[in-house]
Amino acid sequence: MIEVKNIANISVNYDCFFIDLWGVIHNGVHIFEGVHDTLDYLKKKNKLIYFITNAPRRSEIIKKQLSIFGLKRSLYDDVVSSGEVTWQKMRNKKKQKCYLIGPPRDYHLVKGLNIDVTENPDEVDIIINTGPWGDGDKLDNYKSILKKLRKSNPTMICSNPDKTVVRGNKFMICAGLLAEYYEKIGGKVEYYGKPFSEIYEFTYAKLKNPKAKILVIGDSLDNDIKGANMQKIDSLLITDGIHRSVN
Repeated sequence: MIEVKNIANISVNYDCFFIDLWGVIHNGVHIFEGVHDTLDYLKKKNKLIYFITNAPRRSEIIKKQLSIFGLKRSLYDDVVSSGEVTWQKMRNKKKQKCYLIGPPRDYHLVKGLNIDVTENPDEVDIIINTGPWGDGDKLDNYKSILKKLRKSNPTMICSNPDKTVVRGNKFMICAGLLAEYYEKIGGKVEYYGKPFSEIYEFTYAKLKNPKAKILVIGDSLDNDIKGANMQKIDSLLITDGIHRSVN
């Protein structure tokens, strides 16, 4: 393990960068200072840059958000999201009744899929879990409905394995925490996103050079660094992200 103060000191060793978004590029509110200059430096060195995120939204939605934040499209090659992987994995499934757990902003994730959305927990084939509504939400708010859903034994599709995220300066719970509880009460969960393999395989397929030397950059030991280790890829941990000290 080595401490890296400047990405320029190690960038010569890599062809491609798999970079997390939340906690690395932005905090859900604005782009971090220095991000534009760093990405511009890497692109001028002809490096490939893929943002790999556990956001439970399709990739095009995330690109629009980045544009709103002021990030130039020329500074990265593509976005691969856990939401996109979820949608691609679900699109050829037979018709199912689905219960949605998540805020309305994530409902686009089921558009174009062969599912009927239901609010009746007794007639559910699958649960699509994109996570809680936002600030102040907590696991206790979901335990009752998760227990009701468990009775008919639907598989939960967790489109964001993160258990927590930092938005602005506030820690918020994520879909992974609800999925963990659902498993504890005996439910079955399928995870799409880091650290699981599908999101990496989806990104590898976009690489023109299959032998490219890759560096993963992220702020989560449980997702970014664990995923990189499982893929046998070098990784760089951002220490002032999700694992930063809280005063």
